[in-house]
Amino acid sequence: MDYIKVVTAYPTGGTLLPNTFVDHYMIRANGEYIKVYIYLLRMVSEGANFSIPCLADVLELTEGDVARALKYWEKESLLKIVRDHGIIQSIELLPVPGQARPVKNQEPSSEESAAALHSVPASGHEAIPAMKTLSPSELQQKSEDDRFSYLLYVCEMFIGKPLTCTDMNILLYLYEDLSMSCELIEYLVEHCVSNGKKSFRYMQSVAVNWYEENITTVEEAKAHSKNFKKEYYAIMRAFGLNQNPAPIQEQYMKQWLEKDHFDLSLVIEACNRTINAINKPSFPYTDTILKQWKDNQIMTVEQAKHFYQRQKSPKTFANSNTVQPVHNFKQRDYDFDALEEQLLKKQFSDEIREN
Repeated sequence: MDYIKVVTAYPTGGTLLPNTFVDHYMIRANGEYIKVYIYLLRMVSEGANFSIPCLADVLELTEGDVARALKYWEKESLLKIVRDHGIIQSIELLPVPGQARPVKNQEPSSEESAAALHSVPASGHEAIPAMKTLSPSELQQKSEDDRFSYLLYVCEMFIGKPLTCTDMNILLYLYEDLSMSCELIEYLVEHCVSNGKKSFRYMQSVAVNWYEENITTVEEAKAHSKNFKKEYYAIMRAFGLNQNPAPIQEQYMKQWLEKDHFDLSLVIEACNRTINAINKPSFPYTDTILKQWKDNQIMTVEQAKHFYQRQKSPKTFANSNTVQPVHNFKQRDYDFDALEEQLLKKQFSDEIREN
């Protein structure tokens, strides 16, 4: 996973929003974009690095949402993005000018979003629609639609409390922009609540994943859930996690199982080695192990074990009859498994520090 360093040449004074940002930029910007910008301020105030998947996970957005937000603020000249062959290397927050320049097209195209973020999952759609934020009066007008009004009622029953304007905006986004049927949205809410997830931000992430997978019916959603649950939950159990996977964790597992075509047993072996190495579950660390195995064309548990056994084997020479000089010192014994763990830890730390 690539980590991106955020820098700025001007002092932020903590996580403070400049007044000019509030007066001229925040009012007309998409709410998801504002969340990303504020969190970037938070990161830069600590001089911390971050990754797109981690940022999406923290803010309960999709990686595509984050990519579009970065592109939007870049067009607004509030940040500068340095890329290398389309991959983001660093982001610099720029001083907020007194007046915002007009923007002809606030939403970047799908091609621009793909160039802005190399790790956005492939989708059958050209672009994921951006969510609009409507005022309470506008939401009231929308609720006059009988089907949408019924959807609001059903969701309140599942959640057990009245919906906020943010909740209603998300539901409207699923209903109008993602073109999800009321039946599919109802199943989505029921599915998330039954798994202990009552956050509408979480539901939005799941809905976008379904949108990317071209899931348009309840039957397709049930089949999708059934297909991934068995293997995904086996990986979660290997990590000692008795919970439903978050969207970012699903993306890792989808990469391993569907794109890299690793056998489930090999992924679980990598999970076990992760726990043994750092004493805690870590999807990025396991990803580092699997990348190393992929580079060495290791596709089975037996090959992985043989790979480590070869590292433990002593070196042999072509001419076994050659008399070797006798050295008057004790031969050292190396724990190659421990050395391998140290190497992976160092590689994992270097990626975080350097990127």
